[in-house]
Amino acid sequence: MPTVVRLGLLGLGTVGSGLVEIVSKSGSVIESKSGVRLEIVKALVKTKDKPRPLESDKLTFDPDEVFYHPEIDIVVEVMGGIEPAKGYILKALESGKGVVTANKAVLAQYGTEIFEQAKRHGKQLGFEASVCGGIPLIRALSSGMIANDIDDLVGILNGTSNFILTRMYKEKLSYDEALAMAQDRGFAEADPTFDVEGIDAAHKLIVLTELTFQTKATLEDLEREGITKIDPIDIHVADEFGFVIKPLAVAKRTGASLNLRVHPTLVPFEHPLGAVSDEFNAVMVRGDATGEMIFHGKGAGSLPTASAVLSDIIEIARNPTGGIIWNPAASQRFEKSEGRTRYYLRFPIEDRPGVIGRIATSLGDHGISITHALAKLDSSAGNVMIVTHEASESEVNAAMVDIAATVVLRGEPLSLRILG
Repeated sequence: MPTVVRLGLLGLGTVGSGLVEIVSKSGSVIESKSGVRLEIVKALVKTKDKPRPLESDKLTFDPDEVFYHPEIDIVVEVMGGIEPAKGYILKALESGKGVVTANKAVLAQYGTEIFEQAKRHGKQLGFEASVCGGIPLIRALSSGMIANDIDDLVGILNGTSNFILTRMYKEKLSYDEALAMAQDRGFAEADPTFDVEGIDAAHKLIVLTELTFQTKATLEDLEREGITKIDPIDIHVADEFGFVIKPLAVAKRTGASLNLRVHPTLVPFEHPLGAVSDEFNAVMVRGDATGEMIFHGKGAGSLPTASAVLSDIIEIARNPTGGIIWNPAASQRFEKSEGRTRYYLRFPIEDRPGVIGRIATSLGDHGISITHALAKLDSSAGNVMIVTHEASESEVNAAMVDIAATVVLRGEPLSLRILG
């Protein structure tokens, strides 16, 4: 006889509806493979006047009907946002339910508190869908690679930003044109700030950092840059130099310190991440036992994310009281380290005598040497693009400030790291 597991949903939007669709269409396949029969009992919704994939008697506007329903075994939080989602997760655990969430923002800020609550009440909390959608990255890091000492992790964690940069590259679009296309196709919100400014990827990196390095970090600990300053000329020149620009998240350990960054990066054509296009995500992890591994797939969307939610549901159904994989007591204090890398620099200049020479001299004064340089001038103005040898972030920042103060520029200079 199969194990019957009854679900209560908090939210019935994109991911919640995707979960209903999978359970409805593939319930018999899930049961035959896992021995678990899933039933959706209740779903919390906000409004009445929308078409829903569940019968009306299964809808509720009262969250207590989910928390305290005697038949519900697992609560699935797919609302998004911080509140009331955080409070609902804590309350569901307190009421004796297992919980599955796709909410990286809540976990990034309150993961320790939430997992302490889960441990206190002897319940599991699954969060596979919180990072990289349908890619089974969390389970791979927490189980498959548990014997590995991991020193670095680098990946594309936000499909919206990757889609925009891909379209800018392949179709020679401006940033605004590519953003509009992403919004038309449902990859970007009307307000895309969380995606294009790197906040979404930063939340995911914080979750991965605690899981992988047992280190608690905050948004303030990360170096974070969005993609909004990328110009088509940067896409074009990067291509000339043998690179493609990708929105990367990086966690690199140096001794007891970590370097955590989210920013657009020049990636060599031959690097595996250079070929990851559009809304796809990919993460490369290097373990001392496994060596380098790459995880690739759709990072967002209704069905991929719902698939990850479903994997957590089955795991909790099989082991409802064990398997806490986020140990708050083991978290170390975050110590920031400064990395060294090559840089791409762009200076929008007025075409005046000696400008390029002064830029090169200033970089040299700060210990930064040049490997490639290119000037594109149109009438009396243009851009100077430079690729450097390895330099520290502090050296590059100091040089950029010095150049901006001593050279007539038409606008703000741009610095992008190069993946080494």
